[in-house]
Amino acid sequence: MSKQQLPIDEQQICDYLTRHPDFFTHHQYVLLELELHAQSQGLPNLALQQQRLLREQNTQLKTQLATTARLALDNERVFRLFSECQRQLWRCNSFSELAKQLADTLCQSPHVIACELLPYRQNLNTMINSRLSQRSSYLGRLSAQEHSLLWHEDHVPYARSVALYLIGSVQQPEAILAFASDEAAHFSSDNDNLFIDEFITSLELRLTDLA
Repeated sequence: MSKQQLPIDEQQICDYLTRHPDFFTHHQYVLLELELHAQSQGLPNLALQQQRLLREQNTQLKTQLATTARLALDNERVFRLFSECQRQLWRCNSFSELAKQLADTLCQSPHVIACELLPYRQNLNTMINSRLSQRSSYLGRLSAQEHSLLWHEDHVPYARSVALYLIGSVQQPEAILAFASDEAAHFSSDNDNLFIDEFITSLELRLTDLA
């Protein structure tokens, strides 16, 4: 009676070929019996298939490197802008002067179409309670009605994403620092807030001095 052979699954084959990378070198006849053809283009041998995979991986690595380099440049630019704003905090002697200087400086950031330091007023209560009650910042999208509370449509088109930072507390708000962007993904909950959090702390202290 012949010994019954257990079925071999694809993972076992993959594991074996990984452990024996020279298998096809010693058993080249196997290549002749394999059908290595994709639906869209012929693949006459494993070397061409490997070359294609290596090219794809190389393209992915280049894309990742380009993205990393772009993010590094953006972070450096943001750091420089907030460093300049830190210096301006102590040069400005009124709320309106400070608001203008911040807007002029921070709007230099790519894809930021507006920056506004708004003093607290009662018609902002609903937005503060809905967007800033759990955290002192909100990054995402606003409704058209909420947008109109911050910016006049004639001056700032409807933003695709915004960043709001509460100065003070929900119980005693002092101001809101608001940014508008023309990119939907520019301000999102995944953003790194390291630079802005430190600046907000300094801004809150300066506004207390100016009050």
